[in-house]
Amino acid sequence: MNIKYYYRKCIEKSRSFIARYIAIARIDIFLFIAALVVLAIAASTQLFRQANTSKRTIITISRQCENLLGRVILGDLIQDFEELNPELQIQVEADNNADIVFFDDSEIKRLIASASLTSLEPYIHSEAQTEQWAVPLVSFMDLFFYNIDILEAANLDRPPKTRTEFLAAARTIAAQKTAFPLALGLSESDPLALRRDFYPWIWATGNNLRSPGREDLTLSRSANDTIAFFAQLNKEGLLAPNSFEKNGVERLLEFADGKIAMISASSRNITLLQRGAHNINFGISTMPQTAQGQNRLGLSWIYAGISSDCTLPDEAWSFLAFVAGRKQLLEEALCAVPGGFPNAFPGNYITTDPLLSKAWEIFEAVDIVEYFSADPLEEETDRIIREKLAEAF
Repeated sequence: MNIKYYYRKCIEKSRSFIARYIAIARIDIFLFIAALVVLAIAASTQLFRQANTSKRTIITISRQCENLLGRVILGDLIQDFEELNPELQIQVEADNNADIVFFDDSEIKRLIASASLTSLEPYIHSEAQTEQWAVPLVSFMDLFFYNIDILEAANLDRPPKTRTEFLAAARTIAAQKTAFPLALGLSESDPLALRRDFYPWIWATGNNLRSPGREDLTLSRSANDTIAFFAQLNKEGLLAPNSFEKNGVERLLEFADGKIAMISASSRNITLLQRGAHNINFGISTMPQTAQGQNRLGLSWIYAGISSDCTLPDEAWSFLAFVAGRKQLLEEALCAVPGGFPNAFPGNYITTDPLLSKAWEIFEAVDIVEYFSADPLEEETDRIIREKLAEAF
């Protein structure tokens, strides 16, 4: 081989290699620079987000909201609100430190009595004479639950509609010795005990707790008759034992286990029993009356209010109003019947479920009691009722 030719080939290969190396090096440098640019953009974006977050106003809501509305629905509400209001941020906080408080009927008297709520008068123009301290979000109705299989075993083809029918049915069920006819959960630790287990029996008769037209706390004749009625049930062994020790949750679990034939409870428990009590076949009805006629029932609510310690009431109200505006979403998520009042309409979740549809039919057929859950006389009235029940038992 010619030496000049050999060296020429070597030089050409060297040049080609150097060219390729330079090209690769250029690509590597380009990628390196591009990576630096991406990192710089990401870092600046993160700093921008952090700066934006630090500028956002934080509004806190009570942790009880998760229990009442559910964590999923609460998360959706917060996300939607923050997208519409990027300058505000919602955080869940301990109940006693929150700007916005969520609660049910069991808490409203205590919160108002302890001056824990801010008046909503600047935000709500109401014709009502009483000052408004909270926004009612979702409503549930009082119902009479019964175990269909237990009643059928006692040759009863329907739930009792009057107290006379109830007494006869209870005696027949007791004779079967498989379940207690009725359960009361009157534990003093249960703030809703009388509201759930006593009041509905009075309202069903068309009467009220206290005698009308009197300034003292005199119980109505219907209230005294109901106390005597419960005493008779207890004397005959028709009540589940430990009426003054058990609470509403414990009684509902006993009903779900098939140990109780009949019980008064909120319509909120319909879906709870449908999902969790697979061993019982239950139905719903109105509370037994003293005689056939127009029935009455009460409503219970989930509320939200602004804490008296809140330093940003206007911002808190913006979220509170937003939640109240999502009424249909809350009703469907909680399967609430009637859901709202007085402007209530059956949602698709009601019309497609037989028991919820039945509850809606009951709602449309009865009168609604004008019951104010923050009645200042209710605490003393409850004390008198408990004393009389204890004496009667």
